[in-house]
Amino acid sequence: MTEKQIEHGFWLWDKTNDFPPDSITYPNEYTGQKKLNIACTQRLHLTPTKQKKLVKDWSQFLPTCKDIEMLWFTTHTTQQLFDSTCKLDKLVGLNIKWSSIKSLDDISNLKDLKYLRIGSSAKIESIKPLTTLTKLEVLVIENFKKISDFSLLATLTNLKFLSIEGGMYTKQKVNSFEFITKLTNLIYFSTTMISCPDKGIDPILKLKNLITLNWSFDLSQKEMEKLKKELQNLRYLPHRYYEENMKKIKAAFG
Repeated sequence: MTEKQIEHGFWLWDKTNDFPPDSITYPNEYTGQKKLNIACTQRLHLTPTKQKKLVKDWSQFLPTCKDIEMLWFTTHTTQQLFDSTCKLDKLVGLNIKWSSIKSLDDISNLKDLKYLRIGSSAKIESIKPLTTLTKLEVLVIENFKKISDFSLLATLTNLKFLSIEGGMYTKQKVNSFEFITKLTNLIYFSTTMISCPDKGIDPILKLKNLITLNWSFDLSQKEMEKLKKELQNLRYLPHRYYEENMKKIKAAFG
């Protein structure tokens, strides 16, 4: 992990290091690389019939690409594409920008998956399949509209990075963050656009290895001091740019 990833998240785009690589649209553009970025939907130059055929072609072709280790979908991901991806048994990283996926069941086939991002996916019905990913170190979840109980994630004790996010205009409901007390290997924990009955920081204080914290709720000065005292490794925390930003505001407006 780079220092930038520790501060801003594992999936931070870094084009200088081909992370992700340039996208391709058609299966015949694939040349055997281990890192692949697919943009095969939302192709405005295609008729609906040709678009549907392209998705079908990728769904049939993907399972044959056995050398892929890191995969990005930078346009909409269908259930069909997702299920085909789950046949890539060497896959280590998967980043889905947004999707209409309903079932995650087939992800249990990805025994070596370490890095996972599932962007805005309001139709997902259960997160239970994620509990089978025992090697998972990075998990980003965004806008799981049908899910509010994330306690099952407590079994993913190898996690080092965890992000739970709402959508651009929709808050993600979370019943409780108590489950994170079991995730003691976390070095990065981020929440944005969250609705939760309990906004207290007590569960966070159990994360003694934490380096980066982005908390969805306002923190009092007392809470900030408590975080600094209890979490000795914490370097990047909410409001870390507060003083710098205040200086800019004063300089701009007097």
